[in-house]
Amino acid sequence: MNRGIIATVGKFVIAGLVIAPLVLAGRALAAAPGVGPAEIVVGMWAAMTGSTALIGTSERDGIQIGIDEVNAQGGIKGRKLRLIAYDDAGTPQEALSAVRRLIDQDEVFALLAGSNAGATLPVMPLINRTKIPFIASVAAHRNLFVPFAPTAFRIYANEVVQAQRIVDYSLREKHVQRPAIIYTSNDYGVGGVETVTAELKKANIALVASERYNQGDQDFSAQLLRIRQANPDALYVWSFAAEAGIIVRQAKELGLQVQMFGGGGTTTPLFPKGAGAAGEGFAAPWVFPATEDSDAAPVVAYRALLAKHYPNGLPAARPSLYDLAGYGAFKVFAEALRRIDGEPTREGLVRALESLKGYDPGVLFPITFSTMNHEGSDQATIIVVEKSLTWKILK
Repeated sequence: MNRGIIATVGKFVIAGLVIAPLVLAGRALAAAPGVGPAEIVVGMWAAMTGSTALIGTSERDGIQIGIDEVNAQGGIKGRKLRLIAYDDAGTPQEALSAVRRLIDQDEVFALLAGSNAGATLPVMPLINRTKIPFIASVAAHRNLFVPFAPTAFRIYANEVVQAQRIVDYSLREKHVQRPAIIYTSNDYGVGGVETVTAELKKANIALVASERYNQGDQDFSAQLLRIRQANPDALYVWSFAAEAGIIVRQAKELGLQVQMFGGGGTTTPLFPKGAGAAGEGFAAPWVFPATEDSDAAPVVAYRALLAKHYPNGLPAARPSLYDLAGYGAFKVFAEALRRIDGEPTREGLVRALESLKGYDPGVLFPITFSTMNHEGSDQATIIVVEKSLTWKILK
């Protein structure tokens, strides 16, 4: 072969050997989805319309307020943060569509908040398959992480812990022996009746009546009359707050004068608003260190930021527990993002989340994760509705 040709070929070979590692290095250094030169994009989906719209609007505002705080300080990793939020109206179909869009079209870096159990459980296979980090702050369903979700994390006590806490309180403090339950027919309600039943069984106590209703119903007299006929000494109400308020009020109107307890979904200002005076003494589990109207410094600070977010006045029932959940979830995400060694990657975020040990976001109980446990907290207390029709934590 001609020496000139050999020399030329040699140059191409050498050039190729030099370029190839650079190409591979460039691919290795390629930005993670949702990470640009100047911003990091996160996504959320939740109900922002319909009967559970308080969930999504509160979560969205909590996250956005956290983002605004961080961006005002220059961002994280040299980048500002941006939120893309979709309304799923609390339905599985809309939730799946929203999450697919966030992952495939918007290519967000991570997912925050999530929706109610019925609109979060169906998307978990997609989240597990795509390995996108997800910090759940709405769905407390016991099977959310079954099977174990390697990139999903939860920031407060799940429904099993919540049921354990309220059942234990009802048995030990109120000496309940003949409880009944009324529950919504969605995953939240079904999960509630199953967990409550299981906890009662440990004390050799069985429900004397169990009645279900469809979300959105307004008249519960038929179910409540059947419950009254069973002669219970207590009633568990596993509903969302607005419906729970109506149930409790109608129960008292029908002469069902028994101690009443609720699940975690009852604990917003919408409950006492709907129940009125009938709601006094109603008790439920609470998975935060303070209520949303307390004088705890982190909550006071959040309320001030929310007021700036709505200069013409706060929306009804705000702030809610979902404000605290969304804001807390973002705080956890931001802390983990800061702890990533080097450029932000999804794998790095998961490792950083698993490194959190006793991290205190202020509005949540301290968060601890590990490689084998993605449940950030198992703490829950009890709150009751006082005569002033406000929720207060039992001391």
